[in-house]
Amino acid sequence: MSNWKVCIPANPKYEGAKNSFWVTNVSVVPHEAVSVRVQVHYQNGALAHEFVTISGDEYREWAADDNWIYQKVATKLALGTLADSDMPYVPAPIEDNRSVHNEADVAKIQTLQTQLDEQAAKLKVITDLLIKTGAI
Repeated sequence: MSNWKVCIPANPKYEGAKNSFWVTNVSVVPHEAVSVRVQVHYQNGALAHEFVTISGDEYREWAADDNWIYQKVATKLALGTLADSDMPYVPAPIEDNRSVHNEADVAKIQTLQTQLDEQAAKLKVITDLLIKTGAI
């Protein structure tokens, strides 16, 4: 597994949690951009193929240090800090925009649940009528 880069997540769910990735393909357009195909093994055991494109000012940051690309991939995929890095630990942002914390999404989910409950009630009435009449 020497080709795998190990990352320590900013907020590991379990002590010793690690994400790891392997850069499988790099495509460079000189002076413009780099596209990187990455195989990721997440701390929860999931495997995925991800694509990262770095262009513009970010691409111009890349100098002679090829370790930079690994740092950038880890940052863009929010995998954490490279285990063999001198980069300081930066905690994950506290802001959480997941649906369970977003009032607009919660309201939408509640509306959908109400609609599902109404449909279930209608289906029960229809099913009861069909049973009562002997149709089923």
